[in-house]
Amino acid sequence: MIAAIPPIAPMPATGASATGSAGSSAAAGTAGASGGGFASAVTNALQQVQQTQVTASTQAAQAAAGQGSIADAMASSTEASLATQVTVSLTNRAISAFTDVMNLQV
Repeated sequence: MIAAIPPIAPMPATGASATGSAGSSAAAGTAGASGGGFASAVTNALQQVQQTQVTASTQAAQAAAGQGSIADAMASSTEASLATQVTVSLTNRAISAFTDVMNLQV
């Protein structure tokens, strides 16, 4: 049986818990200055992609050795492939947006 794909976790609020009673604009400024909010979200997303790839490799090796299910290995492989494709697509979009901003005339 194919395992269900886990839901996407919501992104945490930017710096709200770290600043306590500060306003939302001050909290966003603090998180932006330290790089904690966005940088940690990107880092966590990349770690999840890497973990998905490791799981797919492990299940493929187990299936090849006759210890695991081929269907589970194929599902994990497809999930890892899709996660990688989404990551590459988002990276390309981010680079394109950065290039557009850098080419703006001031």
